[in-house]
Amino acid sequence: MNFVALDFETANSSRGSVCSIGLVEYENHEVKHEYYRLVKPRKNYFSPKNISIHGITKDDVADAYEFDILWKNEIQPMVEGKFLVAHNAQFDMGVLRAVLDEYRLPYPLLAYNCTLNISKKTWELPRYNLKSVSNHIGFRFNHHHALEDAQAAAHILLKACEELKAENTKDLVEKTQTTNGMMYDQQYEPARLNKKQKAKRPESINYVAASREIDRSHPFCGASFAFTGRLTAMNREKAVQTVANLGGYTYSTVESTTNYLIVGSKTYDQYLNGKKNSKLERTETLLSQGHSIEILPENEFLNYL
Repeated sequence: MNFVALDFETANSSRGSVCSIGLVEYENHEVKHEYYRLVKPRKNYFSPKNISIHGITKDDVADAYEFDILWKNEIQPMVEGKFLVAHNAQFDMGVLRAVLDEYRLPYPLLAYNCTLNISKKTWELPRYNLKSVSNHIGFRFNHHHALEDAQAAAHILLKACEELKAENTKDLVEKTQTTNGMMYDQQYEPARLNKKQKAKRPESINYVAASREIDRSHPFCGASFAFTGRLTAMNREKAVQTVANLGGYTYSTVESTTNYLIVGSKTYDQYLNGKKNSKLERTETLLSQGHSIEILPENEFLNYL
């Protein structure tokens, strides 16, 4: 799991008035680096309302660098080419664009998503603000401190991955049916939420064994299955029931815990010729990560039966 969580605080209603920034970089599911800086806004005015929210004043940033210095020397290398997340990313990415425009700095190349959108596709909650979602997942933090807000967004992402059994950020984006935003060459594409589609949760196809007499020595007993492609010898329902009769379990998606992916004959022939559907691509990704999944063409599946 590789990503960078980001949060800004601003001095006033102008989105370019950055007064603090927090970043948390994760690499292989572990915190690699945390970064927090106070920032002196170019137009150094702090509104009473913003001070009441985050507690940062003009005196606090008197000795701080302006954003352009921090960007060139410290921040840009941490975000360029990375996958970023923020809670209510529309605000934080808007702040990043505004402050870059303020100093006439080029946009970095990066992709990003919004943990608020991801939360909406992961949990049924009355509210989805950062504090509400963090309370739901049991993460305690000092709200409106940029580093701690970034830490909270990171924990929400990790908890959503755990909830949906997503192996990485790409898998999470696919399962939540969200769309990444992009920044590149002074261009910007917003992260989006598809409200009509529900998250793709790995669910078991519930068939029970037709008999209590199960052959415990059969390789399918206790194994986890997924199917892809049309079977010619039997329909999908009969195949799933047959697996259940042997003590196996069938799921609608390929996961790291899957033991066998059964592939219909036509789909397997296409696979041998280099054409892969999404389940085969995911299986190959999991295999490259060291997970043990056996791809079985239909004829070999029948031989096992």
